[in-house]
Amino acid sequence: MVAKQLHICLFENNYPNKSGADGGGAGWYLKTISKEHIKRGHKVTVVKRITNHYIRNYTDGVGVRVIHFHYSSKFLTYFSKFVLLKIFSRSIDYLYHGWISYKEIIKLNEKYRFDVLEFSEGGNFWIGFSKKFKYISHLHCSHYTIYKQCGLNVPVGHYIERLVSFIAMNRANAILSPSKAMISIVEKEKNGKFKNKYVIPLAVEKNITSFHEKNTNCVKFIFASRNDSLKGGDTLLRAIDLVNNNYFGKTKFYFIGYEPNEDYSYHSNIVFKKFMPRNELLKFYNQCHVALLPTQFDNSPLFVYEAMAAALPVIATNIGGIPELIKHGKTGYLFNKMDHLQLSNYIIDLIEDVKKREMMGNNAQNFIRNYASVEKIAEQKLNLYRKIIGVNCRAI
Repeated sequence: MVAKQLHICLFENNYPNKSGADGGGAGWYLKTISKEHIKRGHKVTVVKRITNHYIRNYTDGVGVRVIHFHYSSKFLTYFSKFVLLKIFSRSIDYLYHGWISYKEIIKLNEKYRFDVLEFSEGGNFWIGFSKKFKYISHLHCSHYTIYKQCGLNVPVGHYIERLVSFIAMNRANAILSPSKAMISIVEKEKNGKFKNKYVIPLAVEKNITSFHEKNTNCVKFIFASRNDSLKGGDTLLRAIDLVNNNYFGKTKFYFIGYEPNEDYSYHSNIVFKKFMPRNELLKFYNQCHVALLPTQFDNSPLFVYEAMAAALPVIATNIGGIPELIKHGKTGYLFNKMDHLQLSNYIIDLIEDVKKREMMGNNAQNFIRNYASVEKIAEQKLNLYRKIIGVNCRAI
């Protein structure tokens, strides 16, 4: 029996652009998995919401059709001017632009005929009520969740938007997350269980190399993230202060994407680099020995997957879905949020013990290649798509 060729439509504004630049972790994950799906004979379309009228649709290098539809922020700006309406502005924006994208997908479906839609996080309110499509809500990490998990005050507007988005999630054919932890967190937020929930990790390709510099006279660490204070750059800098008391001349710390405070002076073994294109970042892993992620909250960071695939042990915060990736003492270390002393001790341990560092790196690579190989994850996602659209047959 020949498998049905699926046409998968993904809604992701952070999908990499035509040149291959930009794109968040979720976007690059979708590009990786879409490449494998296309290789198996399926079609993939990505829909992105943009403000620039002049960006044209295109088919990218892996065969994904990328379609843009325009939206304006004037609507949201207008409502934000009124105090009483301001708290509803995010919810109104969610519904308004959801309606625009709903009309757009109706037109696109007439031309391309999609089998399944996949949305990041809150999905689309209107598609949930249309019953014209089978769709998945993929949990990554909402602003609301970040506020809650970081112990910050949640703006009323974010809370109301979250309540509205729960309606769309509850009507989805499936809830998908790369970690068990995120599903549990969101279920607590909405005070109820999802009926059809699935955990499928992100994916990594085997072509991420792991030929590290053999010179261990200088142990090199990498921390890559967007420039966001909640990613824990300050915690890492405090840890480095302690490490440098005895290991200043033996270490180098690379901050990729983190912008330093120009009012401060930093140790010369700390190197700040602008966020680099992904192909350069993948090569840069080979110049390093250990990956660091001191984030205050995260779901299942692609940075961890990629670093492990490059045979780097990872020292990361013990929060969110990260403990599902890092096995403490075997593939890296987990430390308590914002505990720079504990972080510094783990850094020192891997500076001093070369054999342990290499052993953990090899363990990390073996684990992630089995846990999140692109071939394995692609098949799991295809099986989920087939299940929700009622197609039961083998993969191509």
